[in-house]
Amino acid sequence: MTDTQLLKFARARDHQDFIWRVTAALTVKAQYMADVPEGASVEGLSMRDWVLDNPMVPIEMMTAFAATMPEIAEKVTIDGGTVDTAQVLDTDISYIVGSKWDSVARHRFADTP
Repeated sequence: MTDTQLLKFARARDHQDFIWRVTAALTVKAQYMADVPEGASVEGLSMRDWVLDNPMVPIEMMTAFAATMPEIAEKVTIDGGTVDTAQVLDTDISYIVGSKWDSVARHRFADTP
């Protein structure tokens, strides 16, 4: 099976260890936001509270963002249909969680009319 970027994105997004690592990075980020950070959005704070209340529940959108980060995808391997995300660095996952926090929060926690 040929490793393609899109296949890597899709398979990493569904890989249970990868999902757990993204979920853990969300929880760590939420814990660091325990004090209200300057400039934090209402949606960002709502997501912080939700993550702290649900630390074992993944946020699929964040997992998808992380899986499609080129620095992550280049470290994902697929061999005979088996996905391996062990070479993906925690720092890369934490970086994407931090950089996409507000985007995901606006999508998930924005007030709807």
